[in-house]
This record gives sequence, C-alpha cells and structure tokens, in this order.
Amino acid sequence: MIRRILLATDGSKPAGRAADFAASLAIRYRAEITIVHAYIPLLEYRGEPDYRNRLHGSLDSAEELVESVAQRLLEMGVDGVETEIFAGPAVDVILGLAESGGYDLIVIGARGMSTWHGILLGSVSMAVTHRAQTPLLVVK
Repeated sequence: MIRRILLATDGSKPAGRAADFAASLAIRYRAEITIVHAYIPLLEYRGEPDYRNRLHGSLDSAEELVESVAQRLLEMGVDGVETEIFAGPAVDVILGLAESGGYDLIVIGARGMSTWHGILLGSVSMAVTHRAQTPLLVVK
C-alpha cells in the first residue's frame, strides 16, 4: 500500500507532470506527499562581498518552488503535503531522504533541468533509478 510518497522536483515540465501523477496517487490511496528539492550551494561565489545575498537568493528560489508545488497539490485535493529543501547533489539528497524517511514510493520526472555536466554523465532520474532501494516511478 502507498502511504508516503517522496516527490522530487526541480521546476521542470517533467517534474510538473510527476507532481500531477503523485497527486493522483495520493488522492487515490490517501497518501502523504513530501516534496523535496535539492540545490547546489554557490561555492564559486565564496569570498565575494555579496555571497550571503546570492546564497539567500538561491534559498528563496528553492522555497518558492516547493511552496508553489505544495499549493498546487493542496488545490488538487492532496491532504498531507510537506516540503524539504537540502543543499547538495540531487541524487544524494533524494536517495538519502528516501532511505531515512520510510517512503513507499519515489516519484520523479524523466528529464529535468540538467546542466551539460548532467547530460554527459546521465540524468538525476537515471542515477536514482539505478541506486534506489525504494520503489520508483519515473514520469515522462
């Protein structure tokens, strides 16, 4: 039975479709959804006078993203929605939270907002697919 769903989002169109699919599952099974977003800290700006402003801007953007997805899920009729934001590589964040949080299912978009680095080494969804111990749904 599906009681707890971990929804990974990066704001891309596939992530939006994944959110819709997760919502339909949550409504059907009366499951809770935790929305997770991972961001990479702005290490290249360390030492600049405005590093703190850039870091807070990055955190603000992440908070806006997960809150907008949460609001959308609530409007669709999902009862239990939580949000999580972590600094670090998306694959590590998703897998770490999935392992420690007792989730029944991970839902993720098939292709997100990859950088050239991500395209060359494989997407987040591909890496999560290969390493996840939790059942996984990849939405195109």
